[in-house]
This record gives sequence, C-alpha cells and structure tokens, in this order.
Amino acid sequence: MPNNKYIIMKIVEDKDGERFLVIESKEDLEKFKEDVLRRIREKAKAYKPSMSPNLPNKYYTVF
Repeated sequence: MPNNKYIIMKIVEDKDGERFLVIESKEDLEKFKEDVLRRIREKAKAYKPSMSPNLPNKYYTVF
C-alpha cells in the first residue's frame, strides 16, 4: 500500500563520488514532480518585480 504522505527517496553515491537522488516508484516520482511544480507556481505568484528598472547607474540622473 503506497504511503501518500511521504515520498520514498534516497541519495546514492556512485563510484566517482557523485551523489544523485533516487526516487523509489513512479507514483513517488509523480508526487515529487507535482510538489516541485506547485512550489514553483507559488513562488511565481509571490514574486513582485521592483518598481524601478534594473538599469546601470549611468542611466540615472542624480539631482
């Protein structure tokens, strides 16, 4: 029976010392992907661009 609350994953190290994430099942992979996309959308909604343009200082006139 799949556990809906947790995604089963582990970090594995290969012979060269590189580490990577292993997700145990396709269902867990789909849940992980949905969670990541949901958080990206939440951050995009919360993003508020600055009111001033991001121009180099030479374009600003100081009085």
